[in-house]
Amino acid sequence: MPRTVPRLALALATVLAGCARPGTPATTPAPRTAPRTTDSTAHARPHATAKRATARAGALPPIPVVAGSLSVHVVYPPSTQLITSRDSTFVLGSLGNGHATLTIDGQPARVYPNGAFMAFVANPPATAPHYDLVAVLGADTIRATHLVRVRAPAARRPEAPAAPPPPDTVGKWVRLDDPASATLPDTDQTVVVRPRPNDTYHWFFLPGTVVWRDRGENGYTRIRVDSELTAWVPDSVTHDVDPDAPPPRRVADNAVVRSAPGWEDFVLPVGSRPAYFVEERDHAIDLTLYDTRGNTDIVRYPTGDSLIRRVEWAQVDDDRVRYTLHLSAQPYGYLVLWEHGQFVLRVRRPPAIDRAHPLRGLVIAIDAGHPPGGATGPTDLREPDAVLAVSERLKTMLEAEGAAVVMTRSDSEPVGLDDRAVIARRADADAFVSVHLNSFPDGTNPFTTAEGSATFFYRGQSEPLARAVQRGMVASMGLPDQGVVFRSLAVVRQTWMPSILCEGAFVIVPEQEAALRTPQFQTAYARGIADGLRAYFAALGAGR
Repeated sequence: MPRTVPRLALALATVLAGCARPGTPATTPAPRTAPRTTDSTAHARPHATAKRATARAGALPPIPVVAGSLSVHVVYPPSTQLITSRDSTFVLGSLGNGHATLTIDGQPARVYPNGAFMAFVANPPATAPHYDLVAVLGADTIRATHLVRVRAPAARRPEAPAAPPPPDTVGKWVRLDDPASATLPDTDQTVVVRPRPNDTYHWFFLPGTVVWRDRGENGYTRIRVDSELTAWVPDSVTHDVDPDAPPPRRVADNAVVRSAPGWEDFVLPVGSRPAYFVEERDHAIDLTLYDTRGNTDIVRYPTGDSLIRRVEWAQVDDDRVRYTLHLSAQPYGYLVLWEHGQFVLRVRRPPAIDRAHPLRGLVIAIDAGHPPGGATGPTDLREPDAVLAVSERLKTMLEAEGAAVVMTRSDSEPVGLDDRAVIARRADADAFVSVHLNSFPDGTNPFTTAEGSATFFYRGQSEPLARAVQRGMVASMGLPDQGVVFRSLAVVRQTWMPSILCEGAFVIVPEQEAALRTPQFQTAYARGIADGLRAYFAALGAGR
C-alpha cells in the first residue's frame, strides 16, 4: 500500500570510535497512528515493555540470539531523510549483537536478541539535525552520528488575500487522454478524475471522452462533467479539440443485452463517449451517464436464462441518466468498453464452483508486492523478498487444491502497478490477491500502536473476499486483527475480478521481521490467505 515512509534500507552516515488461461486475448478477456509524544523514554519502562512485547509476539517463534561483531546500522530514518513528524519518530536498525546496549540522544533503545533495535525519540533540532548513538558491548563502544533533515519551525505569516482567478480561465471543449496509459491494452486505459486537485481517485473515464474545460489551477484543469457536477484532472491529460467541431451530442438510444459464456454485455448506443460512474448494489449495478439524455424505449434480452434480468432507467437530471441492471447473481466483475459508438458495460458471470473442492478449476492471480519500493525491517529483511517467499508457498498450496495460479512476478525484477492488474485481467483470473507487509508513518510510536494483519479492498464485489481472507490470516498467524479497510489502492481498483491487498504483518517490528524469516511463519501467512480464498469460494458456490 502507499506509504509515507521510505522503503529502502540505507546505510548509516557515521563517525565511528571503536506478491493464465491459454488462448486468452490480450485486450478484452476471454470470457493508525498513535498520539505523538515527546516522552522518548516511555517504551523503556521494563514491565510495560515486556507486556507489550508479549502481546505483539503472540504465537510468534522466538527471536534467535545473534552474537556477532558490534556495529551500528540505522535502517530508518535513512541518512539525510527529511523527518515529517511534528516532534518525535521511531528509529530502527541493528547492532549485530543481541547482548549490546544502545542509547540514542542519551535515551535507552530496546535491543532485541538478534541485535535489532527500535526506539521512539524526540526529533533533533533543525540547528543540529542528527541523532547521537552509543552502542556498548562489554569493553567495546561505538559512537555514531546519524544525519537527518528536520523542518525549521515555520514563522507565522499574515493570511494572504484570496488569489485572483488564474489567467487561463477559458471555457472550451477538450479531449481526455492519459499519455501514461497509452501502452496499456485498450480495456485497461482509463483517465483518472478527482473531486478536487490532488484528492483521491473517484472516476475512471474512457480515453477520448470530450468534456467542457472551464479553468485551471496549479497544474489541474476543472472540467464540467454535467450541469450539476465539476471535477478535476491533471493538465497533462487534456488535449484541445477542433474548435470548429460540433459539441458532443449524447443521447442514449435503444439497448440490447448480449450474452456470452463468461459474461453478458449491456450495449447502449450513445454516439459519443460519455463520462460515467458504476456502482455495485445488492444483485444490481447502477450505471450513471453524465451529460447524456436517455431515449431508451426498447431493451432486448436473450431468450434463455440471463445474468442481466432486466434494466430500468431514469432521467435523474436534465443531462444525467441512470440505468439500473438487475442481476440474477451478486455483482462479480465488470468492464467498460467503447465499441463503434456504443457504450458497453460487460458484466461478468460468477465462476462455476465445485462445492467439494471450491478452488478446483479456478484461476487465482498472486501479486507479490513490490519492487519497486517496499519496506525494510531492522535487520534488512526487504518486503519484496519476504512477500515473494510467502507468495511461492501460497502458489503451491492453491495448486495442490486444483487452482491454476498466475504470478505477477516470480523474481526480484520490478513490475509496474498497472502491469500487475493487466496480467491478472489477461489471465481472466477469478480472484486477485496482492501480498504485502506493513510499516508505520513518521511520528508513530511503535510501542503504543497495534501491529497486526489487515486486508484492503476498493470495489464492492471484493468486500466478501477481503473479510474471508482477513479471518483466515488472523486465525493462522495469530497477530492482532486490524480489520478490513476500504482504500483506493492501484492494484485493487481493477473491476474484472474481486481484488484485495493483504498487509499480513509489520516487517519493521523486530518480532515480526524475525518471524518472517522463518519457513513456519511464511507458511502461516500463505495458509491464512489460502484458507480465506477457499472459504470465500465455498460460500459463493453454496449461494448459487
